[in-house]
Amino acid sequence: MDYTQAMEYMEWIGKRGSILGLGPVKTLLERLDNPQNEKKVIHVAGTNGKGSICTFLEAMYRAEGKTVGRYISPTLHTYLERFQVNGIYMAEREFAKLLTRIMPVVQGMEKEGLELPTAFEIETAVAFLYFVQQRVDLVILETGMGGREDATNVVAKPLCTVFASIGMDHMQFLGDTVEQIALEKAGIMRDNCPVVSYPNRPEVCEVLKQQSSLHNINPLFVNMEEIEILSETLTGSRFCYKGEEYSIGLAGTYQIYNAATAIACKLLLDGKLEKAALSRVHWEGRFELVSENPLFLKDGAHNMDGAEALYKSLQKHFTNRKIIFIIGVLRDKEYEKMMELLCPMASCVCTLTPDSIRALEAEKLQEAVRSYCQNVFCFDSVEGAVRKAKQVYGEYQLSGERAVIVAWGSLSYIGQIQG
Repeated sequence: MDYTQAMEYMEWIGKRGSILGLGPVKTLLERLDNPQNEKKVIHVAGTNGKGSICTFLEAMYRAEGKTVGRYISPTLHTYLERFQVNGIYMAEREFAKLLTRIMPVVQGMEKEGLELPTAFEIETAVAFLYFVQQRVDLVILETGMGGREDATNVVAKPLCTVFASIGMDHMQFLGDTVEQIALEKAGIMRDNCPVVSYPNRPEVCEVLKQQSSLHNINPLFVNMEEIEILSETLTGSRFCYKGEEYSIGLAGTYQIYNAATAIACKLLLDGKLEKAALSRVHWEGRFELVSENPLFLKDGAHNMDGAEALYKSLQKHFTNRKIIFIIGVLRDKEYEKMMELLCPMASCVCTLTPDSIRALEAEKLQEAVRSYCQNVFCFDSVEGAVRKAKQVYGEYQLSGERAVIVAWGSLSYIGQIQG
């Protein structure tokens, strides 16, 4: 099987849809000799910030000379971005080889009349086999959507379970209250396995405390009162956490809290870290400065928690500028609430349709935006939206007004934004 055939097979698997539950992926992994239990694993769940926390953790371990495997989703650029070792994506030939090994196992399950694994479950098996093959020292593992029934929730005993910011998203699967969602994500906990949490809202922390007690765990919650913010710019921040000063290269107050969560995890596990590694971290599409002329940022704010974080960042940095938005979202998100929050800030909005089967059409998004901003344009391509945004930016410059372009929404298009 070559890479093209492998991707055709994954596309065919994907058309079968998905059913929540760990039975099929556990059966698949058992028949592959349980590769998920051969490596040390830090398991990270949450609604927003998982990727940033994992990136900070990866940087600290790689600074010590460790080989680190990462399994991430969604991706910004290519399919194979989800399987990484020390930041390098898996090669096409490796994916084809691993899928060639897995496919007969899936076929065997089908012959026995067993429930078959989904595309994401097969990808998860590929990831674990790859990390064993690459002899990584550590796997930093992100949940896909929830926790309790997520395909990644198959590791017998992680080094640590980490909880990023937990909020409202994927309600059709995880529950319609933040407490229900937190309960689902807490399902990755294991008996006597350390727990570290981002400074979540009180109702989330209460759920995590209750679930930790059932597993004989005393959880570590990052406390905002122990964080002193020294400076924030579009290129990074300085802060003190528990009396120690740190610098990070990511913008946004929430990134300070993500960094503190990663620091707390690392210190809990082995009591040491290299501070300089944090300042070298880059994580694309998270309040990222794309260019200075025109002043252009992109942010993967694709749910209400992300939109609220973006709102605060815009208020902090751009109160005296005309804001030009480029927006593309998925139809199963709370996009009307996001528009209500953010679009009154905008002087101009360009809508587009992301490249996803779940995408909201640009025309429908345009209608939602019009309630809050009348100067709204609809585009059938990312290139068209960027071109219009830059044109409007230039018009503001000619009239002597300062402006900023901010592309935000679904990660399925954010990776195409190059400024």
